[in-house]
Amino acid sequence: MEAVIGPLLAAAAGCAVAAVNYRLTRRAMAESGGMIGALSVVRMLLSVGLLAGIWFLAPHTPWDRTWMLVGAAAGLTLPMFFFTALLVRQADASGGKPHDPAGSGETIQDPEQDQGGDR
Repeated sequence: MEAVIGPLLAAAAGCAVAAVNYRLTRRAMAESGGMIGALSVVRMLLSVGLLAGIWFLAPHTPWDRTWMLVGAAAGLTLPMFFFTALLVRQADASGGKPHDPAGSGETIQDPEQDQGGDR
């Protein structure tokens, strides 16, 4: 039973990083589409940072490094299926526009959208 604790802790850390990545993505989609490219680097650094941290810290724990890496990878990957489905559902419900990250439920208006005025 004790051998399962390490991989479960690593999976919980992976879930936490996946949740942070989801929140960052949702906020970036609501604010501007231009941030998505830079955000990819940040998300990758968070994910790789977790795996590197597990790799270097696992020998100092009583748990096997391999299973901790498997737990972290599963913790990163499996929740992202759910979070991606949430992002797609939100974009579909709002006609392709992401919801306001403040939680008001309103869709974000495109600043370049014509407001009906003469040009």
